[in-house]
Amino acid sequence: MTPPLLLVGVLAGAFLAHPLDTPTLLVAAVLATVWRMLGGRTLFVLVLVLGLLAGASADRAWRGTIDPRRGPVTGIVRLLTDPRPLPGGGWRVEIRVDGHRYDAEFPPRAAPVGDLLAGEGIVVAGDLDGDPWHWQRIRHVEGTLEVASVGRILPAGPLHRLANTLRRTLGRGTAPLSSEQASLLTGLVLGDDRGQADRTADDFRAAGLGHLLAVSGQNVALVVAAAGPLLRRLRFRTRLPVTLLLLAFFALVTRFEPSVLRATVMAGGCATIAARGREADGLRLLCLTVVGLLLVDPLLVHRAAFQLSVAACAGILLGSAALADLLPGPRPLREAAAVTLAAQSAVAPLLLLLFGPVPVAALPANLLAAPVAGPLMVWGLTGGLLAGVVGPPLDGLLHVPSGLGLGWIGGMAAWAGRHPIGLLGGPVALATSVLVAGAVLCARRSARRAGHLALLLLGAILVASAHSAWTSVPGTGAVGGLRILDDAGTVIVVDEFRSTERLLADLRRIGVRAPSLFVFRAVIPPQVAAALGERFPGAALWGPPGSTGALSPPPGTVIRVGGESWQVDPLGGHLTVRRRPES
Repeated sequence: MTPPLLLVGVLAGAFLAHPLDTPTLLVAAVLATVWRMLGGRTLFVLVLVLGLLAGASADRAWRGTIDPRRGPVTGIVRLLTDPRPLPGGGWRVEIRVDGHRYDAEFPPRAAPVGDLLAGEGIVVAGDLDGDPWHWQRIRHVEGTLEVASVGRILPAGPLHRLANTLRRTLGRGTAPLSSEQASLLTGLVLGDDRGQADRTADDFRAAGLGHLLAVSGQNVALVVAAAGPLLRRLRFRTRLPVTLLLLAFFALVTRFEPSVLRATVMAGGCATIAARGREADGLRLLCLTVVGLLLVDPLLVHRAAFQLSVAACAGILLGSAALADLLPGPRPLREAAAVTLAAQSAVAPLLLLLFGPVPVAALPANLLAAPVAGPLMVWGLTGGLLAGVVGPPLDGLLHVPSGLGLGWIGGMAAWAGRHPIGLLGGPVALATSVLVAGAVLCARRSARRAGHLALLLLGAILVASAHSAWTSVPGTGAVGGLRILDDAGTVIVVDEFRSTERLLADLRRIGVRAPSLFVFRAVIPPQVAAALGERFPGAALWGPPGSTGALSPPPGTVIRVGGESWQVDPLGGHLTVRRRPES
């Protein structure tokens, strides 16, 4: 019980983020003294001390993200992440300036920035705004640098240069694949989703497969497995150091993502324990890993990727073995289903809190994708690198298996995006997690009939939710910034939208499957037109003059749908859509 209790103390301290002032120290000292006088265990004192340390560290880190500096900045900046394209053009990248972290936004004319990678430097001039948002502060970012001009580029250090060479080689090897498949492969192998289209990202979220496009513990495990034949050839004394170096280098290549940090530390702990001839307790190791990471960086507790990674790992460790004993079928299939079910049920409450309803398609899609995703990740990291080294025409042959695997996974995601089969809202999603937890408890207490009943109820909920979503129609009315003009959801008026990603998600959530017309009141950006054209190839787009890939209807255009008439008119660079009274 010691590691879980330590974890509780550190989590409480990291969330509270309280400094070690005199009143706090006095209260802690009194509590510890009274506890010991009453005969309490020393463990409580240790938990209290670690909680106070985590709270003080979190408070110091949070205060450290407040930088009062404003105004012009000129000099050399080092890239801490890879540049990501901005919706309106340009790039955003996390940088370091004089020991401080900022988000830098480069204009579209700074073309060379798009080809840079983390660790490389660049001379810039711009204006600094030291007023960070909450989502920036949890990444230790202290503000935003609006870059006005860029100068010469400086090379990265030796380790970053080696990591960037690997990433560029892997990217060069994807040349025989389509742009969509190339972005999927780099996402699966390295978590690099910068080249993914908004429609592709939404398809994977609709299928509950979004975690495949972000590096996770699975990637770390597969890297160790791929290097296994070479590691086993090493002498016993050198095997552990080389394994730890390999894990550290992979974390560098994948930019120290929170989920990779968790998995890397756990894998290193497993390797160290195994080298001592002992067997690791997965749950204890997970607790100690989280405790150690939060003591080093307490702001990790606020990162969604870290929370989901820890929850999924805990779910697998606690429930997968018991669920595998309850499920029918061949053992490999039972184990795969149990891992998926345990992980999905563990992260469902967090997904509800952070991102909204959970897709019903998540369980079957993960079951179908898992047998392909694992080998594809290994092949992408081995055969994909070889393809980048040898070049054409052998790279095309090496990526034939990649194309087949990516076609399978991408096809499932695209089907889920075009044919939404329902979402599990708050009470229903929580009920599924409770049923899975109940099945695990029943299996551990040898109450197999009760466990089977819980799984049957879970299946009934999923089938009923899918059937309800499949047979329902959107209905008329306004949802967010959308207006649906007919019960079948064939004519959609887009009054306002914040991003392509949000627009696609809203259309999916309200059950729009086969629209015939989208009417945008504001000018349609190119990326929005492209995403809708890919998701709904048969739908027409109307927008004001200046819209990309859309028709600008003449004044007085009438739409007749659902027994009503609607008139569309351009007005001040926008379109107006109003109900037309029948004569």
